[in-house]
Amino acid sequence: MYKKWWLVGLCLCATNLHAETISLEYKGFYDRLKQVNKGNYQLVEITFSVPMLPNCLIQSGTISSELNSTPLTYTKAQRLFIPFDDALKDQRALVNLEFEGKADGCGIAMQVRAKQTLVTYDKARLTQIASEMDALLGAMQGFPMRYFKEPIAGLNFEFAQGQAVTVTLDGHEQQVNRSFKLSTEQLNSLTSLQFSQEPTVLSPWVK
Repeated sequence: MYKKWWLVGLCLCATNLHAETISLEYKGFYDRLKQVNKGNYQLVEITFSVPMLPNCLIQSGTISSELNSTPLTYTKAQRLFIPFDDALKDQRALVNLEFEGKADGCGIAMQVRAKQTLVTYDKARLTQIASEMDALLGAMQGFPMRYFKEPIAGLNFEFAQGQAVTVTLDGHEQQVNRSFKLSTEQLNSLTSLQFSQEPTVLSPWVK
């Protein structure tokens, strides 16, 4: 089974899930972002997100400490852009999210993904992406995420809903629906990979 998202650790849980506004410890985000910075990954990153559930729609967000408060940047898809900042960690800052509903069942999820998606890939780039994803997931084994123990099975390409997408793998064309999985075995033998539409997300495929 492919596991797209991994829930962030307990230190990121809200203290009161029945409140419209929840506050999360910035340190939990910082610790994960630090793993990326230490590894100096060129092609991959980690992203944080709130699932698009009716009662989990973000109305506003801030990062606050005793010294100041700044707006939190997020997208319509509810991806959160969390800065990597030693000062915020030292100040024991909080990430505050105000929801439209009562936030029942809402949580923060984390995903490892490629920084950029392309229409055409060669073997060298895909191999580097897979290698960096493996290395980053391996570096996170100390966190409460049991899915990171085994090497990835390959790469998963996701596309926008409603798109008619064609993939051409070494000259062989096929239609895909929402996602295309490239196994490690296929990656090792391919020459080129091309899509008719740019993927929205490129993430590790974990069985």
